[in-house]
Amino acid sequence: MELAFLNAVYTSGGPYACACLDTSGEDGRPRGPVSTGADGGPGGPGAPRSQRICQALAAQGADAATVDAVRQAADGERAVAGRHGRMIVASRGQVLLAEELPEPPARDEATVTALPDLVPLAVQHAPGIRYVAACAYGLTGAPGESPDLVEVAFQAGTWPSSAVAPGDRYRMRGPAVGRLSAAGPIADSVTALARGSGAEVIVLGGAEPARDALADQLVERWRKRLVLSGGGDGGGDGCGEGYDDGRGDGQAAPAPAGMPDAHAQAAAAPAPDRALMERELAEVFRDGLGTADEARLELFQARRPSGHGAVEGIAGVVAALQRSQVATLLLNVPLRFPAHHHVSAWVTGKGLPESAPEPYGLLGFREGPVGAAVLRAAVCTGAGLVVVPRQRLALADGLGALLRYAGPERTPHFSRPARR
Repeated sequence: MELAFLNAVYTSGGPYACACLDTSGEDGRPRGPVSTGADGGPGGPGAPRSQRICQALAAQGADAATVDAVRQAADGERAVAGRHGRMIVASRGQVLLAEELPEPPARDEATVTALPDLVPLAVQHAPGIRYVAACAYGLTGAPGESPDLVEVAFQAGTWPSSAVAPGDRYRMRGPAVGRLSAAGPIADSVTALARGSGAEVIVLGGAEPARDALADQLVERWRKRLVLSGGGDGGGDGCGEGYDDGRGDGQAAPAPAGMPDAHAQAAAAPAPDRALMERELAEVFRDGLGTADEARLELFQARRPSGHGAVEGIAGVVAALQRSQVATLLLNVPLRFPAHHHVSAWVTGKGLPESAPEPYGLLGFREGPVGAAVLRAAVCTGAGLVVVPRQRLALADGLGALLRYAGPERTPHFSRPARR
C-alpha cells in the first residue's frame, strides 16, 4: 500500500491539532455534525461535538485559526449511515487531512502534538485493494422462468476505505435472453470501469442466473480476476435498492470513460453513503492483500532466514529507516506497540548509529511514540506499507522491513574509504 496520501501532513512540520471522532449513525441513519456524545467528553455531555473537540484543542494550546479549521471540518462531515469515524489533522489554520474511518474510535479524542499518530488511519486504509463490485439480478419473469430483463449495478472502489467513501455507482439494464441480450455490453462496461480504475479484481454477486450470465461474457483476462460472491440476491446490501440518479429529469447521467454505447443504457448516481455489496466485499477481502503487497510479503519471507535484505524488530527497522533503506514497512495487526515508550529508547538505548536524520527529511524522528515516529519516517523516505495479520506472520515487536538494498555500506553513515 502506498502512503503518499499522508505526505501533506508531514510536509507542514506542525504543531498539529488532531481530532478522531465517532460519527456512527444511529439505527442505520446518518449522524448529524452536532450530535452529542454519551461519554461526557470535552466540553460536557450536552455540548455539540465540534464545540467539545475545539474546547479540548484550545485548552491544549492550539491557535484560534487551527481550532476553527478543525471545527469546520467536523461540522462539514458528509452524512454516512452505519458505523464509521473521522480523523482530522490541522496545522497553522489549514486542514491537512480529513478522512473517513471504516471503524470508529472507542471514544472521541482531541490532541495537540508535535507528531500525530496516524498508524490507526494507515491500518484502516489497508490492504488498499482496488476492485469493481457488480451485482446482477433479473427483473419480471414468472417464478422458475428466465427473467425478461437483467439489471446490473456496479461500482469501483479501494477496499476498505471505499466502504464509507464510495465512488459513483452505475446501473445498466437490458434484455436478459436472446439475440439482444444485454449481458455482453454490460460485461464490457464493467471491464471498462475496471481498466480505468486500475482494479485488481471484479467481485460479482447477485441472483445466480443473472450473475453467471454476466460472468460468461467477461473476457478471459478478467475471468482470471473474478470472484463470485454468494448472497446479494437483489434484496439487500445495496444490490436491489431503488435507484435515483439525483438529476430529477429522468435522463441518465454520463457513463464512465470507455463504456460502450449499447442498447443497455448506463447511469451514474451521486456517491451513496456506503459501498455497493459492502458485506460481500468484507468477506472476500478478509485478511487479504493486494497483488503487489502479496509479492512483497513473499519476498520478505524468502529473505527473512538469512537477514539479507530484510530486517525485523523495532531496533532493526529504526536503523534501516535512518539510512533511508526501507522499501516496504511491514506492520502486524492487532497493534502491540509499547504505548508509553518513545522511539528514542531504541535509537540511543540499543547502540544504534547517532546519525543526523535531516538529509532524509526525518526531522523529529527520535520524538514521539514508536508507531507514530516509524510511520512518519516511512512516509518521508517513500516507503510503502504492508499490514499483515499476526496469525499469518508474526514479526518481532510487530515490525519488519523489506530493504531497497542489503547492507549499510552505501550510505554516508557507513562510507568506505576509496581504494587506491
